[in-house]
Amino acid sequence: PTREWTLEHDWDKVFAGVRQVMLDRFASTHSLSLQRTLYAMGEGVLSAYPEIAEIRFSMPNKHHFLVDLSNWGLDNPNEVWFAADRPYGLIEASIVRDDAPPAGGLWEGIGGFV
Repeated sequence: PTREWTLEHDWDKVFAGVRQVMLDRFASTHSLSLQRTLYAMGEGVLSAYPEIAEIRFSMPNKHHFLVDLSNWGLDNPNEVWFAADRPYGLIEASIVRDDAPPAGGLWEGIGGFV
């Protein structure tokens, strides 16, 4: 069996635009939590693309610590950090339009999004 799809949108263009919105929001949002950053990214996508009803994220929660360089007589004005392997977590978020219909089983089968 074959299937023919008719699409109203240029999905390659939408994908590139969504990616750019997420990168812009990730880079420009001052946030004290990964949850706030994810929300800002999703909010930006939904604002820019009315055809998107929901976006979901799954991101690692890696902690970064300032390196103490005082043992070598050096100052570290928030420039050198290291990423610790612990503690570690996975934070997931779903940003949905208020008027979006229920997704039903749409996300089933996609690891981490149930």
